[in-house]
Amino acid sequence: MITETVATVATSTMIKSLVDELVIPQIKKFSKKCRLAYNDFMIPHGEQFEEYLIRTYDKYNSVNALAIPNSQFKLKEIYVTQTLVKGNRYESEDETYKINRLPTGLIKKYKKVLIIDTAGMGKSTIMKYMFVDLIDNCIKDVGIPIFIELNRLNKNRTILSEIQSELNSLSKDFDTDLLLSFIQKGGFVFFMDGYDEISIADRNEVTKDIQEFISKAGTKNFYIMASRPEDGLASFGDFQSLGIQPLTKREAFELLTKYDISHHKIVSKELIKELNTGKYTSIDEYLVNPLLVSLLYIAFNYKAEIPLKKHQFYRQVYDALFNSHKLAQGQKPHEKRSGLDIDDFNRVLRYIGYDCLIRIGVQFDKDTILNTIKRAKEFCENLRFSESNFLKDLMTSVPLFTKDGTDYKWAHKSLMEYFAARFIAEDVKEKQDMILTRIYDNDHIYKYINMLDIYYDIDYKGFSRYILLPLLEMFVKYHDENYPTSFSLNKDLLEARIGLTFHFCLAGITRHDYFVNYRNSSSNKEQSFFNENATTEERWRGTSYGYYDQFVIMGFQNQKKKYDQLSWLIFMKLPKLFDQDKAKPEKIDKNLYKENKIYKIDIMTGNDDINLFQLINALLSDANHILDSYYFNYAAVKKHIERIKKDIELSKQQLDLLPC
Repeated sequence: MITETVATVATSTMIKSLVDELVIPQIKKFSKKCRLAYNDFMIPHGEQFEEYLIRTYDKYNSVNALAIPNSQFKLKEIYVTQTLVKGNRYESEDETYKINRLPTGLIKKYKKVLIIDTAGMGKSTIMKYMFVDLIDNCIKDVGIPIFIELNRLNKNRTILSEIQSELNSLSKDFDTDLLLSFIQKGGFVFFMDGYDEISIADRNEVTKDIQEFISKAGTKNFYIMASRPEDGLASFGDFQSLGIQPLTKREAFELLTKYDISHHKIVSKELIKELNTGKYTSIDEYLVNPLLVSLLYIAFNYKAEIPLKKHQFYRQVYDALFNSHKLAQGQKPHEKRSGLDIDDFNRVLRYIGYDCLIRIGVQFDKDTILNTIKRAKEFCENLRFSESNFLKDLMTSVPLFTKDGTDYKWAHKSLMEYFAARFIAEDVKEKQDMILTRIYDNDHIYKYINMLDIYYDIDYKGFSRYILLPLLEMFVKYHDENYPTSFSLNKDLLEARIGLTFHFCLAGITRHDYFVNYRNSSSNKEQSFFNENATTEERWRGTSYGYYDQFVIMGFQNQKKKYDQLSWLIFMKLPKLFDQDKAKPEKIDKNLYKENKIYKIDIMTGNDDINLFQLINALLSDANHILDSYYFNYAAVKKHIERIKKDIELSKQQLDLLPC
């Protein structure tokens, strides 16, 4: 208790120091400039920022770890240092930043940073850690920290109104225009978390609003955004993208030991011992992901077994959470307020997970989630329970939900995706083909990638028939239509070129220095190069870039671009369907493309010059930020298509198994 009090006093002191040195001088300058009294309610007060920072620090410094349900811990007690890595070949492939402190060097160097990685890699944890560390160490050389959860934004709630709402806790008269003017003076660092959690219906308008805010906020602020891979992120082309390095085994084991913090027994020791036997190399890929490490801990703590497939992780975690309810308030063991057993509770959750995935998102108000539970109850028509009691169970006895202010949200988005995958596989078999086909055809298929990852293990045949087969057939069609009648170089180079261009239209190549000027130019004289009718914003949003040596390639994204993340998922599951372009030019002609313009290129460009052909292939590899240098192997794809079709025919010819 004394330790906590000391820590609270220290935090308050740090925050007061930040406000005194960063905020108050800005407010005084701003007040003088506006010729308004310092105590006018239209002007921000130092107390407002102090109260905001204390409240927000407390919120993000206290965490609910999925591995330790119904308990709160300090973030740094269960945080394992993670590393951000820059994947830009043009500069340095090994530019890394360990996040054991706020990376001020990274923030100052790029000013706008985008952390992109897949489900469970720790994006939100890193964002919260950086915010907390800034305050813990009273770091004053990047500015006043503002944390924004982007999933709270919609077409009616702008980023500026969200900031205003957070700062308005003491004074409800904070003026929006004056707030923007205050921000324009600079000295802020904005942590913007969860771009991928913005609802699809509002995504375009919210994206435009964020861009407009950043543009109006001026050049004297810093921005850090985190997201799963999303097509919409291409519109933030002036942000430096970084990924998160996978956990090493040592880091994964360190994380496991930290989860012992709330247990009387040491779970991690036995788990690590089992993992070191060499019997579980098939799940090594899970140990690189902090979320899956936590799920492994929960699963092993509940049932001293190591599940080998991802959906088995989630099932064992669900069983553990359902059965870990402690005796309280006179209830019998495992009794839930809803009165449902473990299987019926699961049935309802499957519908809720699917409804959240396709309709309402990961965070919602109380009325919205109660209506979803009501629809689930109607779907599971033989079950009788109270919607409000089911919600209480989700918050306490089966803690899959958490509360954020007045809103409710899934403890982790991937839990929602697990239950949604099971719903499609188990509860709507008669509509499975329609649902999976609609997902495959969806312009926002990236929204479903993690769900499909889980679904692959649950129902491989359904995945193969409705998701994998149409993509493989699309590639074969593209390959056949673009294969030239004559080609003078090695055929392997041609296969690589066709494979690497599959996800976007080949467009043009230029030198890096011209590219920088071209991109930053307000008047784009070469706009017809991309699309004669496209706006500047649309052109850049639809373009991928690749860097190699001093050259840049630009590929305008076509309809197939939306499948790059699906191709990555298939690569992770079926790597034998892919080849890798390892060829690099022995020498590069420094006189190539010297004129200040963009040179159009196509599949055959460089056919008479092996170094040029390899250079363009290398640039294409870098332009595909998801698959990098990997591409579909035509022969392997053809064979796999035959295999899937054969399985479909066999399933049609199966004997009638109904009894006579």
